[in-house]
Amino acid sequence: MSSRKMKWIDEIESSLCVTIMMFMLVILFYQVITRYFFRFTHAWTDELARYLMVWLAYLSACYAIVVNAHIKVDSFLLLWPKSWRNGVKLFSNVIFFVYCVVVFYYSATWVMGLARSGGITLGMKLPMALICSIIPIAHLTMALRLLQLEYRLIKNPELLKDYQE
Repeated sequence: MSSRKMKWIDEIESSLCVTIMMFMLVILFYQVITRYFFRFTHAWTDELARYLMVWLAYLSACYAIVVNAHIKVDSFLLLWPKSWRNGVKLFSNVIFFVYCVVVFYYSATWVMGLARSGGITLGMKLPMALICSIIPIAHLTMALRLLQLEYRLIKNPELLKDYQE
């Protein structure tokens, strides 16, 4: 896939994160205003804000991989000789990829079970399968993003350099 197409996908991903965050802030602002000024609140606002926060966390994790900012334990790298560190970084992405594939498989199975059961959320009456679908979607996206990152890192080893070196 060309670099221009990937940048377009990256923009959609980051825009989606910003949109969810803004929507979540509007909902929470509405909830605060109605609770403190009008002395009532809607149950769906709290529930929707909570689910949006979960979606935002997963989508942000996907985007963090794009910019190579996902959670890493950098101090662990210091245990290895400098000559091994690039390989350890590449291998850690492989381990992360395997984790994402395993979680995708089991969470997709779980979400399909939720869909068959017909479970719904309490306040909004939405299907739980829809709400929980972010788990397999995000892990599949993270796995694909890790493949993309690994390709970029192998193609351009300069990206593997630490700032401390």
